[in-house]
Amino acid sequence: MQKNSKNKNDRHAALDALAQAFEGLQIQCFDEIDSTNAEAKRMVCGGFEGARALITARTQSMGRGRMGRSFYSPADTGAYFSVLCRVSGELTDAVTVTSAASVAVMRAIRTLTGLQAEIKWVNDLYLNGKKICGILVEGTGLESSRFMIIGIGVNISTEDFPSELREIAGSVGARALDAQTLIAEIYRELAPYLDDPSNRSWLADYRTYSCVIGKRVRWMQNGAWREGTAAEIDADGALQVETDGGERIRLYSGEITLRAAEI
Repeated sequence: MQKNSKNKNDRHAALDALAQAFEGLQIQCFDEIDSTNAEAKRMVCGGFEGARALITARTQSMGRGRMGRSFYSPADTGAYFSVLCRVSGELTDAVTVTSAASVAVMRAIRTLTGLQAEIKWVNDLYLNGKKICGILVEGTGLESSRFMIIGIGVNISTEDFPSELREIAGSVGARALDAQTLIAEIYRELAPYLDDPSNRSWLADYRTYSCVIGKRVRWMQNGAWREGTAAEIDADGALQVETDGGERIRLYSGEITLRAAEI
């Protein structure tokens, strides 16, 4: 059951200021929703005519991550939101969009808290060895009206995780950090890329704060696990891995695993 208890007149000041700074940005704020990405898709199916929208929620009952996983979204301890962006033929590359979004989140957290998170290719942010953020990028719409949905979930002060997440999930640990202030700062960091998909100003930070370069990684290829060393991240955000036999493989989608001790 979706509940939208906020409107333009009583939204938080941080999002009011964002709406004023970015003309045409439509903002929807929910107390509770199934998934902000799902709401973005409903908006498109309902005939959304704008260029961009920002959908936020205090909690999600069916938050989604990559590979069909769920994203734990308890009320008032995280930032859960999606950016809906009408796209041209250029902005359709999920890996590049995800990479740019990862840097936007990392920079926003650093600006507001002074904490330096690391990026695990391709879509997760880690702090003190635990995952604090996940990003899910999806495409939707008709051929004549295409959209990119960038779903982001950040654990700000979450402490009570389900048992299956306790060893791997963490939070920023900033109780005083307001979710909507963080969301607004992330959008400001991401906007230059959305305005110009050829913009690679995020690339240096994506490489510098990667927690996988030089590490042993495993990935699934053609139904079998392979292993190698993460060598570099190229200009499109793809990960180049060198196998023990000297073969250089470019990973452009999917997922890699690292030993927890190495993150």
